[in-house]
Amino acid sequence: MAAQASTLSLFNKSTLSGIKEVSGAKKIKILSNQANIVVAKKSAVSSLKKELKAHLSSYQIKKLTDQAPNALHFEGLKAAIAVILIEEDNPEILDHEGLLDPSAYSSARDNVGSAYLKLEGEFEKLHLHAFNLDYDELLGALLGIELAAYDFKNQAKAPQLTAASTGDLPKDATSEALKNAKAIGKAINIGRHLVDTPPSDKLPVDYANAVQKYFAKKAGMTVNIWDEKKLAKEKMGCLLGVGKASTQQPRLVHLRYRPKNGRDMQPLAFVGKGITFDTGGLNLKPGNSMRLMKKDMGGSACLAGLASWLCDSKSEIPCDIYLALAENSVDAHSFRPSDVLTAKNGKTVEIDNTDAEGRLVMADALCVASEAKGKDKPQFLIDVATLTGAIKVGLGDDIGGLFSNNDDLAFILQSCSQISGDLLWRMPLMKSQRAKLNSPFADMANSSSGFGGAIRAAMFLQEFTGDIPWAHLDIFGWNNGASGAYRSAGGSGQGVQCLAQFVSQF
Repeated sequence: MAAQASTLSLFNKSTLSGIKEVSGAKKIKILSNQANIVVAKKSAVSSLKKELKAHLSSYQIKKLTDQAPNALHFEGLKAAIAVILIEEDNPEILDHEGLLDPSAYSSARDNVGSAYLKLEGEFEKLHLHAFNLDYDELLGALLGIELAAYDFKNQAKAPQLTAASTGDLPKDATSEALKNAKAIGKAINIGRHLVDTPPSDKLPVDYANAVQKYFAKKAGMTVNIWDEKKLAKEKMGCLLGVGKASTQQPRLVHLRYRPKNGRDMQPLAFVGKGITFDTGGLNLKPGNSMRLMKKDMGGSACLAGLASWLCDSKSEIPCDIYLALAENSVDAHSFRPSDVLTAKNGKTVEIDNTDAEGRLVMADALCVASEAKGKDKPQFLIDVATLTGAIKVGLGDDIGGLFSNNDDLAFILQSCSQISGDLLWRMPLMKSQRAKLNSPFADMANSSSGFGGAIRAAMFLQEFTGDIPWAHLDIFGWNNGASGAYRSAGGSGQGVQCLAQFVSQF
């Protein structure tokens, strides 16, 4: 019986497309008989109260103070009004140097998204009014709506949206904010949608073909897919070894972004882990641990979203994105503990545990990225992977682990993570942990027992990065439940905002 064709496609819907422009206004515009969201800084509460006197009762006005909660919901005199009060960035914060504090952008994003979810379904129309916001705050507010509207199961019709802005932002800035919110919102939702898709619909070949189809006509982007024959020719024994038990063989997808009017600079290179489902292989995972392993391609999903953002934002920065796609399945062809695999750079790896497979597929893809020559040699190499449970134990669900062999690169990435509200925290690279991967039968083992598993995984990856300044993002890529602008459990799109912010620095 022939296999059922995959229905996988990359998410291509924008709720914000309903907003044609962010119109200018001299006063706060509250529209009757519909939902309204007013977003302002907490420092602007006094002037905000004056603006809203005509729309709220006196006892409601009294609730508006600079100590009020970030979100207040009122049944106003003529309309429902959600008031979002943004905490402003404080450069004097010394706790963790402010690198884990919410930014005004992320505060606007999360609180507006949450307000949207409370109002959605009750009203056919929704109006957003930005009261004296700066560019980043307006961008976050608009993005909150885009993220909140995403729903994998029920793609319901969104309410009719309008938006207005009071303040000094010129019209071209508000137009740019709307354009960028659409681009980054769609990019994040692509990452979420790919993770949410059932594993039966995103086997390696199907996944690669869906990516190729989506980007086929995107300006500046070319897509090249390496099949199992090409992988064998390139001596990518680790990627082939992990994926050979699946009904679909592994793939390496290379997304090459070279915009027509791009900057004359060495490209940035990104590598994403794309284990479309992880059984653990012959070292089979327990049932509870296997339950969410459709998300083990979260690193590749993040980078597919980043590729979309590059195109939609018309970024001038040349980039190379590599997606290492394989399914870690179980059959008579499965790779075994004690097997020795040979990576593209010739290094041999003894298999200690088949459930440490993500670093194997990443190893070969990192070799491809780091071996690029001439004008294609990357100035920075960044990989993104749902690599270890150990990092989640240390940092929790929401903060990604950042490992890097370059202090400047690490600082830029961590700063971008705070600005974007897509948090990272730097972890150490320890040679003592690399020594625990020594093997009497190969250049190294792919894992070992004991504490420090996330560090050992990073030390393993570093063996395949050549002489390129490199960073490794160990992410979770999943929300366990509704929070902020996210309506339910599912893919989070972790990493997309941070990396888009990073690329924007060049």
